[in-house]
Amino acid sequence: MSTKNKYRIPVPKDLLQRIDRSSPAHIGKLRNAVDFIVPLNTPVLAAADGTVTYVKDDSDVGGPDPSYWNYSNFISIMHQNGEHTRYDHLGCNSAKVRAGQQVRAGQEIAHVGMTGYTYISHLHF
Repeated sequence: MSTKNKYRIPVPKDLLQRIDRSSPAHIGKLRNAVDFIVPLNTPVLAAADGTVTYVKDDSDVGGPDPSYWNYSNFISIMHQNGEHTRYDHLGCNSAKVRAGQQVRAGQEIAHVGMTGYTYISHLHF
């Protein structure tokens, strides 16, 4: 068993406009975050095999102000070596998985939305 995960890009490559690591919000626990700039409603794909540990997809609120911080829809997945991936700014009611469900790398888990603190359509990974 490998102790290091190899992750796939969590959005279809043909829809990826660019990758951004320059967000001023990527500090502290978010220092390793990556933003995948993609169109609204882009499918979000599991980056590796794992177990869904949390799903929040009931928010339809978002915008370019920190006051929206807690309104982001997201999914968390735990992988074989104990690492977790988190997928933020998902569309309202777009989750295709539930907590406890096993997922495979490349499996569609949701769609990109504009929830939480965001000014542009993207997947915060």
